[in-house]
Amino acid sequence: MTSNDSVTAPRPETTGTNGPPLLDVRDLKVEFRTRDGVAKAVNGVSYRVVAGQTLAVLGESGSGKSVTAQAIMGILDSPPGFVTGGEIRFQGRDLLTLGREERRRVRGTGMAMIFQDALSALNPVMSVGAQLGEMFQVHRGMSRKAARAEAVELMDRVKIPAARSRAGDYPHQFSGGMRQRIMIAMALALEPDLIIADEPTTALDVTVQA
Repeated sequence: MTSNDSVTAPRPETTGTNGPPLLDVRDLKVEFRTRDGVAKAVNGVSYRVVAGQTLAVLGESGSGKSVTAQAIMGILDSPPGFVTGGEIRFQGRDLLTLGREERRRVRGTGMAMIFQDALSALNPVMSVGAQLGEMFQVHRGMSRKAARAEAVELMDRVKIPAARSRAGDYPHQFSGGMRQRIMIAMALALEPDLIIADEPTTALDVTVQA
């Protein structure tokens, strides 16, 4: 990614919705520092999302869409990636000023992300049922048994066949489309206020996309 790939986006006006913004990104700048120099991946992106609104961010491959999403979620690989300017306000709080533990609490309960590459995002050495259940254990204090039941129900909701038995399987044992459904289930699990979707239907069957 080079500085020529950077994205600068004006702040769109919200239409058809009322109330304060749920997410307010202001003049966000992200750069990657490498041996070859500094690459400006995101160069002054601003936009707002209010509750109930769907916002689509369009851009060619390498334009910084995924990097912007990672910066908002607080999962940017650092180094080499750094947020060098701007604000990311979620429910009125600037996320860039929060500590690591506060930021972790926001993820999952406040916002969640559906990743483009499910195989890379999922833990290869944990069953999918354990990964889904862990969210309920960590964020809601559920027992392992109760969390497992919630995981199976989620898998059933996203149309994983034989969800109860397949909860013990590992990511590599699922097709690309099935893994993407599991990622969607993880994002929906804790009923977050905001879901960031990075090309969430790319690997899904056409019938499921519809």
